[in-house]
Amino acid sequence: MPFVDPNMVWYHTLARPPLVPPDAVFGMMWGILYILLGISAVLVFHRGVDKTRQFAAWLLGVQLVLNACWTPVFFGMHNLSLALAVVVLMLAEGFFMHRAFAKQSRWAAVLLWPYWLWLGFATYLTAGFMLLN
Repeated sequence: MPFVDPNMVWYHTLARPPLVPPDAVFGMMWGILYILLGISAVLVFHRGVDKTRQFAAWLLGVQLVLNACWTPVFFGMHNLSLALAVVVLMLAEGFFMHRAFAKQSRWAAVLLWPYWLWLGFATYLTAGFMLLN
C-alpha cells in the first residue's frame, strides 16, 4: 500500500496500546471484511438501487470513502487525532449503514457485524496510539 509500506518504520517507533495484533493480521482481516462487505452489498443491491435502497447505497459510499481516508491520514500524514476522528465517523456511520442494510436483508446485516466490531477495535487502537504518542 502506498501510504503504509513507506511508513512502517515510523509506525514501529510509536508507543503501542495493549492488544495490537501483528502487522500481517491487519491485511488479512481487511481482506475478509471487504469480502463480507461485498457479499452484504450484493444481498442488498442485487435487484438494483431503487428508492428503498438509495439511502443504503449512499451510506455504503460514505463508508468506503471514510475507509479510504483513514490510511493516508494515519500513515501518510501521521495525524493520529484526525485518524481518530475518521475512525469514529466510520464507526458511527457503520451503525447507520448496518441499520439500513438490515431493512433490506437480515443476512446482509449479519454479515456486517464483523466489520462493525473490527471498526470498534480499530477505534480503540487509534485512540490508544493517539493517547500514547
